Amino acid sequence: MVVSGPAGQPPPQDDPAGGPGLDAGRREPTMTLAGWRRFVDAPAARFELLPEKRWTALSGPDKEAYDEARLTYHSEMIIVATSTIREVARQGRLLTLLNRREISARRGLIVSGQQTTGKTTALKQLGRTHELMVRQRYPARLADRIPVVYVTTPPKGSPRKLAMEFARFLGLPPAKRGYNTTDIADAVCQIMLEAQVDLVLVDFTDTT
Repeated sequence: MVVSGPAGQPPPQDDPAGGPGLDAGRREPTMTLAGWRRFVDAPAARFELLPEKRWTALSGPDKEAYDEARLTYHSEMIIVATSTIREVARQGRLLTLLNRREISARRGLIVSGQQTTGKTTALKQLGRTHELMVRQRYPARLADRIPVVYVTTPPKGSPRKLAMEFARFLGLPPAKRGYNTTDIADAVCQIMLEAQVDLVLVDFTDTT
C-alpha cells in the first residue's frame, strides 16, 4: 500500500511484535547532517488505492492497517512543484553557478513572503536538488563532502546561537563555556571549507 522504497521494490514488512513499531518511521530533524541526508535520500511515498471490491473484502485488522497506511501517505505532505518552488530552484541554481568562480563575496538569495506560503519547502527543495546533482557529478567524493548546510535561526537568536546551529549541523562537539562567537565561527568555517560546502541555507523563523 504505502511504498517508501523506489519503484519496483517490495514494500517494507511490518515490524514484529516488540520491534521498533511506529518509532521506526520517526525522522531526525533536517537541522542535523544525518537528518538532512535522510531527507535528501528519502524517495517519494506511494500509495496503492484498492478497488472497492478488494477493500470490502478486507478483514477488520487489514482494513485498519490499510487506513493507517493511507493516513501515513497523506501525512507525508507530497510536494507539488508550484511556481514559487520552480522559481526559487531556478534562481538558486543560477546563483550557485555564478558563485563558482567568485573569490570574494558570493551572491545570495532572500526568499520572503507571508507565513505558510511554502518558503521553507522551497528552500529545502533547492538544497535537495543541488545535493543530488553534486552526488551525481562527483560520486567518488561523497564520503568527505557536504554540498549543502541547512540551519534554522533559534528563537531570540544571536550571532553566537546561530554559529552554534551551524556547529550542531556539522556534528561539532558542544562549545565550551570559554569559547566565544569567533572561536565557534572559525571552527565552522574551517569544516565547511574542508567539506567543500556549496550552498548554505538559513531558514529564518518568525519570532513575532
